[in-house]
Order: sequence, then structure tokens, then C-alpha cells
Amino acid sequence: MAPAALAMALALVAAAPAETLTVNGKDYVAACARDVRLTVDERSGIYTLADGERRYSLVPGFDVARVNGRTVYLEGPVLFRDGELIVPAGLFARPAAARAAAADGTIPLRKVVLDAGHGGQDCGALGPGRVREKDITLSVARRLKTLLEARGVEVVMTRTGDRYVPLLDRSELANQSGADLFLSIHCNACPSGDVSGVETFALSWSITDLTRAQKAAARLSPDDLLDGASRRVSRGAEQAIFSAYLGEQRRQSLDLARSIQAELAGKLAEADRGVKVKNLSVLRETYVPAALAEVGFITYPDTEDKMRSVAWRQKIAEALAAGLGRYARGESVRIERIAGTAARPAQLAGR
Repeated sequence: MAPAALAMALALVAAAPAETLTVNGKDYVAACARDVRLTVDERSGIYTLADGERRYSLVPGFDVARVNGRTVYLEGPVLFRDGELIVPAGLFARPAAARAAAADGTIPLRKVVLDAGHGGQDCGALGPGRVREKDITLSVARRLKTLLEARGVEVVMTRTGDRYVPLLDRSELANQSGADLFLSIHCNACPSGDVSGVETFALSWSITDLTRAQKAAARLSPDDLLDGASRRVSRGAEQAIFSAYLGEQRRQSLDLARSIQAELAGKLAEADRGVKVKNLSVLRETYVPAALAEVGFITYPDTEDKMRSVAWRQKIAEALAAGLGRYARGESVRIERIAGTAARPAQLAGR
């Protein structure tokens, strides 16, 4: 969703202003509570605050800012309350509390949800040597969790042992987690046993954002998706908010799937079966950026043999971690471009 559109949506559902207030456990202050000069670019929806020697560029709805040309991650997203811009208190009070943007090679994410496919009575696919999909997915998810936590990312697992978790419960956990993204890990299967390669799925275009918005509205209220939003909105405003939010989530999910697929195919040197779209429950019912990675055909004898190896499962986890990092860095660059601060790509120079 465009920053200006999100700003307008939040303004529609704003609550009463306060000098100091708490939103989802985080302290906020009005952007103009201090002696600052506030300007806004109506076309891009970018707000600029000038505070003495500091200059802040902010985009409502995002937790990324530019402070004197340096990208930082805030303690929460910039919001609107009753048409007034509010910002995480730490932006002014504790500049050091904002995380510096990650350098290339790291993972600028705060929290992710990892979903090890199948489990319990649901074994998933079986390889010719009886290797079970549910065991591979859990092993890879655990290894990926360790890699991400070593880089400062909080990880939530839909399952940590051999138990079955209903599909809707997996999505609900992701929706309530406040996570940056959701990744479901699976092994592929083919009855003939002669197909190999990796592929990644995003949500099919066969289901529209409006249809998803109507379903979401039956279970959620706007404040379940947007920090600072109110439950007391008209049906029309509610539908607009959900549709706009889910449209942006779909774009992010496609970018996430592309990033994961590029790293899986490259680092595993497996056949690249590309990014595909499908109307899968964990993608349809999850409202944070979501992708499903098929990390190999367990029914292909050579792939099954590799999956028996701890080293290979570790390699899969490393490829997935690289994919998440690629996506997160891409999102950071996109936000910088929205604010007009990122360098133009070389191929655009001179146009």
C-alpha cells in the first residue's frame, strides 16, 4: 500500500490524541510535541521533521526512518491519531535505541514465524527409502531458527516437536505474532519419482484481495492489522483498510518468494522450478508476508539421500536464511527509495 493511502486509512480510524500514549506496549509521542518543523510531501506521503541539527524522514505505517541520512529501524511504526502524526518516543528521547540499518549480508528482521510442514499423524510425503517429510521440515526449521537467532532475529515456531498443528492455527499464530513474515517449509513429491528441483509458492491471483478482505473482516478488526487503528469504523472504511493492507501484503509475499527461490536454487545447485502461485491455506489465511518453500523432491532418490545428511539440511537452512536476508534488505532499499534517499540503480543513470 502506498504511504499516503495508508496514512489516509489510519486517519479514518484514529483514536483520541494524547501527549504521551502507549500503542501495543510501546511509547509514542506527537511528532510536533517538540519544537520541530514539520513538512510533508503530499505526492509521496513522506513527512520530514527538522529538530535542531537533526533531520528525520518518516513514512506513516513503516518502522524505518532516515535520521540525518542514516537509515534506522524504530521501536514501532509511525502512526496517525486523530489526523496527528505520532512517532515512537525513542526517536527523540533515545536516538541510540533505534537499530542501525543492517549492512549487506545480515538480516534486518525483528521477528519471523517458521512453519515446519506436517507433523504428528500427518507424515507428509515419503521418500522411496521411507524418509518422512515431517522429519525433514522440522530439522530444517530448527536449524534455520538457530541461524536467525544468531543474527538477532526473534523466531516463533508453529511446532517444535512431532505434533500436528491445524492449518488455520498456523496462520492465526502468524497473524497474532506481530512478525515481519511467515515461512512454511515443505518437501515436494512426484509419484513417478523422476522429478527434482526446488520451487517456492506465493498466493494465487485466483483469490482477490477484496475476497480475502471480506473473510478477514469476519474474524478481525482493523486494529488487528494496523497499529493504532480503532475497532469503531464503518463497514466501508473497514473493507477499504483490509483490501489496501492485503494488497501490499500480496506484493511483499511475492518478493519474499522470489528472494527465497533465488537463494535455494543458487546455493543448493538444484533445478530451478521457479516461483509459482497457489491457493494454499497457509498463504491465503496468513496476513503477514508469507511464502511456502518446497526445498526438494523427497521422492527423487538422489534428493532423499541428500536429505538424510545433516550437512545437507544445514545447507538448506542456510539458503533459506540467505533468502530471508535478501528479501529484508530489498524491503529496506524500497523504503529508502520511497523517501527518495537511495542511490539510483546504475542502469537508470543518465535517463
